[in-house]
Amino acid sequence: MTAAVSQNRADPAALRLQGWRRRAAQLRGLEDCSLVVATYCRPREVATLLDNVAKLPDPPGEFLIVDGSPDRDTEEATTDWAPDRSAPFDLIYVRSPAGLTRQRNVGIEASTREIVFFLDDDCEPLPGYFGAMRGVFREDRKGEIGAAGASIVNEMGLPLSRRWRLRFLLHLVPRGEPRRYYPMATSVPSTLQPRFSGNRVVDMVPGGASAFRRAVFDRHRFSLFFDGYAQGEDLEMSLRVGREWKIVWCGDAHVRHWHALGGRPGTFAKGKMEVRNRFFIWRRHSPDASLADKCRFWLDVAYIFGYDLAAYCAHPFSGARLALAMGIASGAVSCILRPPRYEEPRVRRTFEFDLAERPAS
Repeated sequence: MTAAVSQNRADPAALRLQGWRRRAAQLRGLEDCSLVVATYCRPREVATLLDNVAKLPDPPGEFLIVDGSPDRDTEEATTDWAPDRSAPFDLIYVRSPAGLTRQRNVGIEASTREIVFFLDDDCEPLPGYFGAMRGVFREDRKGEIGAAGASIVNEMGLPLSRRWRLRFLLHLVPRGEPRRYYPMATSVPSTLQPRFSGNRVVDMVPGGASAFRRAVFDRHRFSLFFDGYAQGEDLEMSLRVGREWKIVWCGDAHVRHWHALGGRPGTFAKGKMEVRNRFFIWRRHSPDASLADKCRFWLDVAYIFGYDLAAYCAHPFSGARLALAMGIASGAVSCILRPPRYEEPRVRRTFEFDLAERPAS
C-alpha cells in the first residue's frame, strides 16, 4: 500500500536532485512505512544500517538514503551493498545539499508512504522496532498522534554524569521528566528514565529515532534555521508539531545509538551552536518565561561555560574543553548582541527528483 504524497504544489524554482531507485525483488515488511536516513561522510555506518534493517522481521517498505557528502563514498557503499542482497524494501538513494534538516526535508518529499521514520545512520534498530512504532499510529483511532519517539535503550537508566548532578544540586534545572520541555530552556536526560512498556505523552521526540504521520508534513518541515550539523532541531520541530498533535514516547520500540565520530563540527563551533540554538528555541517556544526562568537560563549557560573551563584547567594538555568553553561564551555574547531570528516559510514542495530505475538483484 502506497500513500498519496502531500498535495502541496512544487515551487517553480524547485531544486532538482539526482539519485536512483532499486525496487525490492520481494517486498517484505511494513508497506505503509518509509525510512529516511540523512547522512554525511559515513559510508560504513550506512552499510551497517542497511544490513541491520534488512535482517529485521518488520522492515519498512521504503528505505531512503539522503546523502549530503561531498564525495561518492556513501553512494558507492550503498551501490556495493545492494547487488549482493535481496533487499526486502525499495531502496532509494538521493544526492542532496548538505545539512541535517535540509536532508530530512528532502527525504520527506522523496518518500511516498503514510508513516515516515527517521533514523540516524549510527543507530541500530532492534527486532520489533518498526512494528512497535507503526502500532502507535495504527492504534490511534482518533488520529491524534502526530509523532512518536523510540526508546534509545543504551542511553536509558544510566547513572547521571557529574555535570548533570551539579546542575541539579545547584537547582539550575528542575528534576522533571525526560522528554519534557521546561521554560528555562531545559529538558532532562533520558538516563533518568528506566525502560518501560507502552506509550507516554511527552513534549519531544529524538530526531534520530522517531516517526511522523505524513499529514504532519502538510504544515511542517524541519527548520532550516538549524543549518549544517544541527543540535536541537528535533526539539524545535517537536514543539511546533505538539501545538496541533500529540507526541508520544514508545517504550516498546528499542534502538541503540552508537554515536559515530565522523561528520561532527569542531568543539568551538559546537559550543557556540549549542547556546545559539538553545536560545532560539527558548525565545520561540517560551515567550512568556518568568523572570526566574530567565535568570536560571543565563545562570545555566554561565555554569556550563565555567564547568568546561574548569575541566580544561584540570587537564590543560587537551585544548578541546577550552575551545568548547570559548564557543559557549561566544554564543552567549552573540545571543545578546545579535539574537538569532528565523521565520518559517510556508510549506511547499521545494525539491524535484530524477531517480533512475535500477533492476532488483
